[in-house]
Amino acid sequence: MKTKLYQLSPRIQQDIRTIPFPQIDTVSSTYLWGEIGSGKTIRAVFMMLTALRDSYLQRIHLSALYITVPELLLKLKNSYSQSYGGDDPSELSEMQLVERYSEVDLLVLDDFGVERTTEWSFQLLYIIINRRYENMKKTIFTSNLDLKQLAEKLGDDRIPSRIQQMCQVVQLTGKNYRERL
Repeated sequence: MKTKLYQLSPRIQQDIRTIPFPQIDTVSSTYLWGEIGSGKTIRAVFMMLTALRDSYLQRIHLSALYITVPELLLKLKNSYSQSYGGDDPSELSEMQLVERYSEVDLLVLDDFGVERTTEWSFQLLYIIINRRYENMKKTIFTSNLDLKQLAEKLGDDRIPSRIQQMCQVVQLTGKNYRERL
């Protein structure tokens, strides 16, 4: 499967240029949580870039994707219009999107827990996360919620339970980094 690696916003690209790259020895599945501005997103991106660099140096192909959870859900929702004659035939179907985000070697899911939780969104996120969990795919999550708060927001413990088992859970603390720039 040939996958476009990632699309990073101009803001993240600027942060990569201005924030010192931290020493990251090994990249594993991680759940980064903390207050707004604690550096979760940029840390997750640095982890992804470290994994890509390491795979390049080892001559191993590693596919990686970065997306916010609200954007992912919007892509999935918009895929339905393709079934009914949407304007852009290059867009992927819901199943193709689920497979893409389930199968990529490394997935960064940013801002997990800010989405409006519906039965539909929960089901699709569960399918993607459960497939990644079952196939031991590396996943980096960022959230403003700890796992207990996430379970309360989702109204279900299944996703947080899988995250707990598949990830190192790391709380980021400190002053809002946006105020430090």
